[in-house]
Amino acid sequence: MSTTGSAAGRPTLAQACGEFASFLRRSPPPPLDALIAGAPRGDGHAVLVLPAVLRGDPYTAAFRSLLAAIGYRPYGWELGVNIGPTPRLLAGMLDRLQALSDRHGPVSLVGFSMGGLFARWLSHRAGAQVRRVITVCSPFRDPADSLVLPAAPLLRLWPGLDLPALADEVARPLAVPGTFLFCRSDGVVNWMRCREPAPGADNIEITGRHVLIAQNPEVLRILADVLARPAGRDGDRGVVP
Repeated sequence: MSTTGSAAGRPTLAQACGEFASFLRRSPPPPLDALIAGAPRGDGHAVLVLPAVLRGDPYTAAFRSLLAAIGYRPYGWELGVNIGPTPRLLAGMLDRLQALSDRHGPVSLVGFSMGGLFARWLSHRAGAQVRRVITVCSPFRDPADSLVLPAAPLLRLWPGLDLPALADEVARPLAVPGTFLFCRSDGVVNWMRCREPAPGADNIEITGRHVLIAQNPEVLRILADVLARPAGRDGDRGVVP
């Protein structure tokens, strides 16, 4: 995967300013009672939820409460704040996935923004332990070139990791079922980089602000629907045939 790529779909300055304004406003919590009432019942399998950059498990608490109420075993990553890919966080995620898989069997992975990049990476490193990957507004193709201002020149300055190689790994087609949510009005990342280009991939368009995706009722409803699909459903793999 190239780390340069086209600027098509990159957020405009106006969209970025709208995201910042939404971040500053206090948003009400999602209507969990209504979502719980309308969501399909889960089958009890484990779901590991990975937060966006500069966020931790409190960021995904509402979503995990929804999952618990409809019949899943949801888990946070328990690694503190997501400060980006570091050796400690990558090793910690692998250990967390291993522990949950040993206890419950294959685990579904749901990642918000950068958390979705980590979900894909985990599926490549420990595919036998992963049941499904769902990414929400996650620029897994050319991530460093997806922002308002491209960050690709900074990749080689990141300490401790070869980020271009890591980005290439994240972008590889999945070998497990995958669903990829994107938003054309996204003011944080390039929405085109959040879609899987493989024929028949399960790309789902959403609306709303990027900074509010973890409490967006539309997003939570879609996630509940996707997690309720039978494991290994045909046409749900998101991979190149």
